[in-house]
Amino acid sequence: MIKSILLLFLFIPIMIIGQETKKIKNKESNESYFVLKSDIATKHGMYKKFSYNNKLLIKGYYKQGVKDSIWECYNFEDQLTLKYNYTTKEVVFYKPNDKVKDKKYRIINSDNKTDSLLNRNPIFLGGEDYILSEIAINCRYPTNARENGKSGKVYVAFTIDKYGKTSNYHVDNPIGYGMDEEAIRALKLITGDWLPALSNDKPVDVEITYPLIFSLQ
Repeated sequence: MIKSILLLFLFIPIMIIGQETKKIKNKESNESYFVLKSDIATKHGMYKKFSYNNKLLIKGYYKQGVKDSIWECYNFEDQLTLKYNYTTKEVVFYKPNDKVKDKKYRIINSDNKTDSLLNRNPIFLGGEDYILSEIAINCRYPTNARENGKSGKVYVAFTIDKYGKTSNYHVDNPIGYGMDEEAIRALKLITGDWLPALSNDKPVDVEITYPLIFSLQ
């Protein structure tokens, strides 16, 4: 009797129930992804992010709302620049652009007051061109600057700490007419993860600077 029950159990088919998903195309944010039908706030499946000119910038996979496995980032020339494994928290491939490759950074809370080369510069896990694309989409020409015919370049500095968190957005040499505030606002809208900079193979707090150009056509 016991043997018969055991055999019956062994031959019961195992049912694997997949979760139904729904594809979302968000034209406002230039994203394409899947969500659970049972919970549309939870991404589950393939994700793609496109630039303001419809270039693929990021593709990856969500599992129950969490980034999973290897994600890939591309530049405006369709070249692969970054592969990051969210499961193992490892950089699989990284090709910085020429502006970033030999860039020096100011290490905060360091005895060395000059800019330094690092073992690894801070890496944005969306790619450099993602940042440029988001600035192009979100930045608005200030009315005050437009009405007065003003243009210029704003250098926004901010801190990326040893945990990859950003803070202390500021402009050291403001040019006025609302351009400094708008540049900071546009950069703060960029959400995503940073890998911290490494000096002597240890994570450090650094200050990074992004230039934003306001030009009247």
